Amino acid sequence: MDRIRAPAVFSQGKRRKGMHSPNLSCSYEIKFNKFVIFIMQRKMGMTRRTFLMELARRKGFRVENELSDSVTHIVAENNSYPEVLDWLRGQAVGDSSRFELLDISWFTACMEAGRPVDSEMKYRLTEQDQSPPLNTPESEVPSFIASKVSEYSCQRKTTLNNYNKKFTDALEVMAENYEFKENEIFCLEFLRAASVLKCLPFPVTRMKDIQGLPCMGDRVRDVIEEIIEEGESSRAEEVLNDERYKSFKQFTSVFGVGVKTSEKWYRMGLRTVEEVKAVKTLKLSKMQKAGFLYYEDLVSCVSKAEADAVSLIVKNTVCTFLPDALVTITGGFRR
Repeated sequence: MDRIRAPAVFSQGKRRKGMHSPNLSCSYEIKFNKFVIFIMQRKMGMTRRTFLMELARRKGFRVENELSDSVTHIVAENNSYPEVLDWLRGQAVGDSSRFELLDISWFTACMEAGRPVDSEMKYRLTEQDQSPPLNTPESEVPSFIASKVSEYSCQRKTTLNNYNKKFTDALEVMAENYEFKENEIFCLEFLRAASVLKCLPFPVTRMKDIQGLPCMGDRVRDVIEEIIEEGESSRAEEVLNDERYKSFKQFTSVFGVGVKTSEKWYRMGLRTVEEVKAVKTLKLSKMQKAGFLYYEDLVSCVSKAEADAVSLIVKNTVCTFLPDALVTITGGFRR
């Protein structure tokens, strides 16, 4: 196996058209010398492209940042064969036949296998293609229309069966972390994406499954992509292991304690609820005092038996006044 210098990723403003010799930065171990991949940014975005390039390099593939003479495989997403040819002509490439022009599904298959897979016809972009091929048979495509999924939660049906828990858990961790950092925009971005995934009637197994869905920005797509490829999100794991996040998670579990108070306690060097309790000089609000007094009770889950008992009391009371009323237990209240 060889070790080469992989190209650095530069901003779009520094790129020039045509063929270039790539600049070199950190080293990667190259396992597959015959494959030199270039990923088109067109219709993909810089953030997603950067993520895919780094993922491939970690897997042992050689990936060029710029289109060069050494490239053997060009990967495109949501681009038809004519669109790729038009783009190549814009890069002053006369003979495109020296490249394997492939859909992103080939790249995904390689990442899943951890090695190059055969560039079969289902992966290739050809003159007959008016749109990129799918990685699975047509019969396996989820029977729903993504464009009909509303961007507003109140207009979406969401059952109690979450088929995409591994994705929504990671997205909600990211959202909570941004909430603790008081970054409302990023927090809402991840929360909205998690909400959309919860309404899907099938589990997401490939990036094609989320195509056309609302609230799927680059940051969200990066997390989903990594979970599909690696089984988990390194960013979410990093957050879960972060000392600040863990402290804020504990502090905000106390009734009456928000981000501002958590920040103050964290700056005081406090890291756990027990440490906060030990500081007798802290000035607490009435709600916070109640929060600490009944802490164990408030953080404990209500049992089904308890919920049913309360439901029966409420139902009997309501039916005294409205005999035909329907009483239903709902959950999800956040203290």
